[in-house]
Amino acid sequence: MEHINYTIDADGIAFITWDVANSPVNIMNAVTMPAFFSTMDQALEDATVKGVVINSAKNDFIAGGDLKWFLNYDKSKEDCYNMLLETHRAMRRMELSEKPIVAAMNGLALGGGLELALACNHRIMTTHPKNKTGLVECSVGLFPGAGGTQRYLRMLGPQKTIQYITQSKKFNAAQALKEGIVSELCTPEEDINAKAKEWILANEKTQQPWDNKRFQVPGTPVGVGQLSGITEFFSVSNAMAFKNTHGNMPHIKNVLSAIYYGASCGIDNALEIEARYFTDTLFTKESKNIIRSSFIFIGDAAKGKAKPKGFEKATYNKIGVLGAGMMGAGIAYVSAKAGLEVVLKDVTKEGAEKGKNYSQIVENKKLEKGYTTQEKIDVLLENIHPSDDVNDLKDCDLIIEAVFENEKLKNTVTKETEAVIKDEVIYASNTSSIPITTLAKASSKPDKYIGLHFFSPVDKMPLVEVIVGKETSEETLAAAIDYVIRIKKVPIVVNDGRGFFTSRVFGKFVNEGISMLSEGIPPAVIENVAKKIGMPVGPLAISDEVNLKLMLDIMGEDPTLTEHEKQLEKIIANIVEVHGRKGKKEGAGFYEYPDGAKKYLWSEWSNIFPVKEDYDEEEVGRRLLFAMVIDAYKCIDSGVLREPKDADVGSILGLGFPIHTGGVMSYIDYIGASEFAAYSEKLASQYGERFQLPKSLKELIEKAENNRVFYKN
Repeated sequence: MEHINYTIDADGIAFITWDVANSPVNIMNAVTMPAFFSTMDQALEDATVKGVVINSAKNDFIAGGDLKWFLNYDKSKEDCYNMLLETHRAMRRMELSEKPIVAAMNGLALGGGLELALACNHRIMTTHPKNKTGLVECSVGLFPGAGGTQRYLRMLGPQKTIQYITQSKKFNAAQALKEGIVSELCTPEEDINAKAKEWILANEKTQQPWDNKRFQVPGTPVGVGQLSGITEFFSVSNAMAFKNTHGNMPHIKNVLSAIYYGASCGIDNALEIEARYFTDTLFTKESKNIIRSSFIFIGDAAKGKAKPKGFEKATYNKIGVLGAGMMGAGIAYVSAKAGLEVVLKDVTKEGAEKGKNYSQIVENKKLEKGYTTQEKIDVLLENIHPSDDVNDLKDCDLIIEAVFENEKLKNTVTKETEAVIKDEVIYASNTSSIPITTLAKASSKPDKYIGLHFFSPVDKMPLVEVIVGKETSEETLAAAIDYVIRIKKVPIVVNDGRGFFTSRVFGKFVNEGISMLSEGIPPAVIENVAKKIGMPVGPLAISDEVNLKLMLDIMGEDPTLTEHEKQLEKIIANIVEVHGRKGKKEGAGFYEYPDGAKKYLWSEWSNIFPVKEDYDEEEVGRRLLFAMVIDAYKCIDSGVLREPKDADVGSILGLGFPIHTGGVMSYIDYIGASEFAAYSEKLASQYGERFQLPKSLKELIEKAENNRVFYKN
């Protein structure tokens, strides 16, 4: 067959080999799965076949289900449910055949790939350090739909099943063996197929544990709730899930239901339960949004799809980082971790050494948890060279400036550095707000000048805004994207403008929170509603982190402030100058920060901004999100962003925008185009022009098909 190869050796062992055509990995979809099951049935019905080995002709076993296929699934719920039942029946034929079936798991075996292996009698996994296995579907808005919830449950019990599935936990070979997820290990040098055959010849007849009439689900010996602690555990799991997701993630709620109800019945009924909940999940708009944005859009961005065509891959050996503060130290760390040599320059050698020490601190924490070794730490640290001498930058292939956000200082550093580096070297600024075209005026080669806006903390935040100035060349852009990919970050391309994309749009979130406080909406309501709608932190808490005095300074330098923002500037100035509330650094912002204790909201806000009683929680949440969404569209409309998907990727990775909505542009489709327009009009009439939709967006909404502006599914 085109995707599945089938051979039988002289000893009667059938080898069913996955080798999906025109794909770098084996994926499971409406074409490959029927082909596999047809081949499996052929082997099971052949009396001369003693046993079956499922293996792969590619470097990995099976990467899982084809998420693009799931995203574009356009049949009915009934069709979906029946398709899943047919999959379950086919996998049950494998389990009930008595012929030994072995999964030879070379490379990655994730999601559906592991689910298929779980239906085998024996699983052998290679011990290559990059080899991982696990049921990871929850990370993309789904959950295991090929029997994974019920087979995990019967192998591991409910507590581990819930933990491992909802957290999309991956296991290396040793961990998988310890958990009982795989049965045997194989070194990369050993012949995994020979090991599989050996096991088959030693086990003529087999039975899955859950097909024994005396089998009991571990931890639930007489059904759910009959063992002390189990009912309570399910209740606590449900409560914790709601606390973390606020009900915004249907796939988490549904997988918990599938596990709970599947625990109290036999495997066949349990698989029907899983199919029912999986079908419901697939047809939710939240799951489609997560698949589209987190898997497809972010996946494409991480592969460098935004790179201009026609340029060779840029190679880097040695880079220079200017400024050893928090951002510079973080950039040096991720670069050294990627194997690059880094000159970390600061005004003093002591400052540069302190910046290098940041890498030591980060790696020591990983060492304590067993995630790295001292040898790896030593290699990484050897790659970072602290310096206070600009001449040490002369051999660098790339310069990244991360000094204080001050235009005059940045210009001085640019001129000083360009005097010693080679003409072909790209110069990048980590500015978060100053236009790149403005900064490039200090450069003798503005075509080689670009912005690389990292996020704090650099070692944890995946996004990098690659900012193109008016004179930045396409070659420079291509090379900059190659660097971002090299350090395993996710680039989006942003054209020049004050605040670029993320800083500008995030400012709208913060501004709206402070505006509502000044209107008399209680601060606890603002903060809690922000979390309820899916934001990781409230606007007041993040304002304290950024620092209100710094926000004032930035507003003071911005000639484009609207009337609303000018009024807000006065409110913030009053908070800072009259009440002395500057932020977390000073221990006094919207919150109080007592030494050694948890922060809490300052109690005097109700005296400064008298509380109004008739606020609407839904409106509070929508104001926070609509403010960001409308401004994000303005970024597309004005050319700051090139495509809607860049806004979605940037908002999820850079702003923490609720992932179940798909991002700032997907949000319009999530709400529904006509509903979004109507609610925006309502907000604009009550709160002003910032909620007024641009004419071009109104036109798009009027033409929208199926109430969707940007994406079909």
